[in-house]
Amino acid sequence: MPRLADYLVRYTGTKSPANMWGTEVAVGSNGKILSVSTRQEGMAIPSGGYVLSGHGEAERWLEANAPVGATVILPGGTAPVPSPTPTPTATSTTSPPTTGLAATGRWSISNSPLPSRAIHSTLLRDGRVLLLAGSGNNTGDFDAGTFKSAVWNPTTGAYKEIPVPYDMFCAGHVTLPDGRVLISGGTEGYAGHNGAVGYVGSKKSYVFDPATDAYSAVNDTIEGHWYPTLTKLENGNVWSVGGYDNRDGRAKVSTAVEMYDFAAGRWLPASGTAQTGRYWGTYPHFFLMANGNLFFTGGYTFGDSPSATGSVIHDWRNGTSGDVPGLRDRQLRDQAGSVLLPPAQNQTFMIAGGGSTDRGGATNSVDLINLNSANPAWTPGPALPGPEGRMYLNLTTLPDRTVLASNGSTGPRAGNVLRAATYNPATNAWTTVAADPVGRNYHSSSLVLMDGRVAVFGSNPADGSFEMRVSIYEPGYLFKGTRPTITAAPGSTGYGAGFDLGVTGDVVSASLTAVGSATHQTDTNARLVDLPITGTGTTRRATVPSNPALLPPGPYMLTVLDANGVPSVARMVNVR
Repeated sequence: MPRLADYLVRYTGTKSPANMWGTEVAVGSNGKILSVSTRQEGMAIPSGGYVLSGHGEAERWLEANAPVGATVILPGGTAPVPSPTPTPTATSTTSPPTTGLAATGRWSISNSPLPSRAIHSTLLRDGRVLLLAGSGNNTGDFDAGTFKSAVWNPTTGAYKEIPVPYDMFCAGHVTLPDGRVLISGGTEGYAGHNGAVGYVGSKKSYVFDPATDAYSAVNDTIEGHWYPTLTKLENGNVWSVGGYDNRDGRAKVSTAVEMYDFAAGRWLPASGTAQTGRYWGTYPHFFLMANGNLFFTGGYTFGDSPSATGSVIHDWRNGTSGDVPGLRDRQLRDQAGSVLLPPAQNQTFMIAGGGSTDRGGATNSVDLINLNSANPAWTPGPALPGPEGRMYLNLTTLPDRTVLASNGSTGPRAGNVLRAATYNPATNAWTTVAADPVGRNYHSSSLVLMDGRVAVFGSNPADGSFEMRVSIYEPGYLFKGTRPTITAAPGSTGYGAGFDLGVTGDVVSASLTAVGSATHQTDTNARLVDLPITGTGTTRRATVPSNPALLPPGPYMLTVLDANGVPSVARMVNVR
């Protein structure tokens, strides 16, 4: 048969008939890979063996998984008996790639469209999703004082609409250690509307409680913040910077460093935390590091990069910072995606895509950095699949320890790109998967749900319209057969604590994934932490890492993974 696009074909005989546009491996009669040929026509087939010939995705799979010396096991069969050798050597075992839905996954559109313009999304401790709109980038709703939110039940598809007490459009938000959600900043005025010199940042903050579905006020911040970032620290407090103030008819960026004291339930005065006097941009991508410092990846929204090298390590305790070298395309990281790659113990970060709202242009470059290194510096990673650059890229950490990259556009709020791929940190490679059928760019967000599906919300293109359909992605692991299950786990646990974990299936690992809270391609509190387990059978012993900077206090999705890379449905566990 011919080798078509993305096909993996096995040829027997004397020579492969394939053209040069692919990779081929010669497999001997003993089932071992003898040689690899890339971009060459018609590989010779060894006597008694065969050639595996791959194009596109299958080619990339061969390059990543089929080294010389590996043993190939064909589907439904066993490895050929190896020829006798005087000194056998250890080899790796590989199998042809997964195909069909198990490889691509599947997208669908929810039967229940959004009740309002969901620009901010947070997975709640009970598995529902809080969707914030505020005025939803709609001056009519702003003038009318119509500020909206809703709670969505992914299981039933039902929405509960909840009015909000102020305009939370373009606020920052984070899940607190007790599972409530802190929302801070937002919109007190639209640029050029009613005499405003720019978008006016709000000083207001509220806490949403999923037990009552109600908002309660906390004290104001030092300055107004439109587009602030809220990063949870190892002690449960919240550090916040960035955004516009623009109060009193005067153009002004927000330079105040804000600190929310979780135990006291209030924002501290300026004297309560180290101030920098520095403008960090809008929605700067600040993540908590395992050593307790903060890492600015270089991702941001609007304008120019706030760092000379594009990236910074910041000690929030004394307000000092050091530039990190090596980030490419630093002025094209507006609307980029940033993620702490799983597991968090490796302290490897990715920044992908981005562009420039002001100047146009976009990049498909991907850079990686290991902060466990003595002298961390960014290095080039594999580019996003596809030739085009992409802004508004949604990066979502999945429970199988890969990262889904979906959606985006080639320019500011236009030129939607219908592509999706998963990145595997273990192989440093992308795999193209099925694409969201709905084009999405500005004001889109994505969350992984407790059952392992991914929900994608919103899009606000240049014509001012808003995408009200919700896309649901079922990753390939949901089509690989019976899932393992968690039969017993505690509802809460502590740092360094051990607990019994009841399971079914061939479980090989466990993890804790922070509940997502995303907006504008930003979820700086997202992380998947490896949960070491011991034992066999239906009862395992799990041990929570002792470092709270690795997993700040709060609710986490506990999942187990089987030998086929299939995760369980999650159990919610609070770590304090």
